[in-house]
Amino acid sequence: MSETIDERIARLHRHGVIDMHFDLPMDLYDKRARQNVLATDFLEDLEAGDIGVAGVALYLDDRYLPEMGLRIALDQIARLYIEVGESDRFAICRSYREILRAREQNKIALLLTMEGVEPLGPDLDLLRVFYELGLRSLCLTHARRNAAGDGGLFAASGSPRGGLTAFGRDVIRECERLGIIVDLAHISPAGFEDILEMTTKPVIISHTNARKYFDIERNVTDEQIRMVGARGGVIGINAVLVSPHKEEATLDRYIDHIAHVRDLIGIGGVAIGFDFFEFIYRQWSPAEQTAFQNKFTHAHFVPELAKHSHSRGLTRRLIERGFSDDEIEAILFRNWMRVFEQWLEE
Repeated sequence: MSETIDERIARLHRHGVIDMHFDLPMDLYDKRARQNVLATDFLEDLEAGDIGVAGVALYLDDRYLPEMGLRIALDQIARLYIEVGESDRFAICRSYREILRAREQNKIALLLTMEGVEPLGPDLDLLRVFYELGLRSLCLTHARRNAAGDGGLFAASGSPRGGLTAFGRDVIRECERLGIIVDLAHISPAGFEDILEMTTKPVIISHTNARKYFDIERNVTDEQIRMVGARGGVIGINAVLVSPHKEEATLDRYIDHIAHVRDLIGIGGVAIGFDFFEFIYRQWSPAEQTAFQNKFTHAHFVPELAKHSHSRGLTRRLIERGFSDDEIEAILFRNWMRVFEQWLEE
């Protein structure tokens, strides 16, 4: 009997989809007055999308900086551990083996990441503290400047050209020593080049898009894509900055980004970093939404790819676009698992 498309999707999802960027800790912290938020607000959606591993990012709003940065980051981690402890469906993983074990137990593996080193201040020793708490992937910056360097602008040009600071270089060296995956998401073009010059392991970009379709410095050029590919790295495609035009912010344009990276560096270099953010954005007041749009750029959420339960629709469309089973498994699962095996030995 021939396989239906739904059966094919289920087979392709059997190992679990991996999303390397999810702003979960900040939302858990904001809802800290409640219990079982992870199970109540997120589990059904994650299960509906067959999510197997999620990179959950520590991120700090401007209002907490600089004085409250370390405390809020630690509070976010605390909330994550508390929430995971209240459910038998999640596991915080620190190694490739722990990820495999979690998946064997049908648990959703959570990998703690950091989006901007503001929690460290200028203190390199704190990186070891966060590592012991489970941090396993780090990008130096968001859009703002910090002690490590500058983030790429949400504009076609104008990012600072200074590259990494001495502290930023120290952080990258310590990441390689400890086994914290080096993530080039958000870094300025100059910082991007500095990181590649001083690292030896495959680097990643957890969540980004191709400047071919959305030309801002926060995204990546064809040359940058090739640089990551030459190092055996992986680029996760972001579902928020798919197009500057609302009418082009579609599932097909998202897949265009995937296809573009594949065509430049091969299927082994592209994966998923959804960066689903609409659930947080919708909680804000109109004034807060306007301030966000003015500070960054107008985010056009993709209606068909706005939450994890939409992952099956993505796979369906990849099949319809002619991607093979091997290609789809590489995108959804295998490429990130290769990175985990290379970086997260213990």
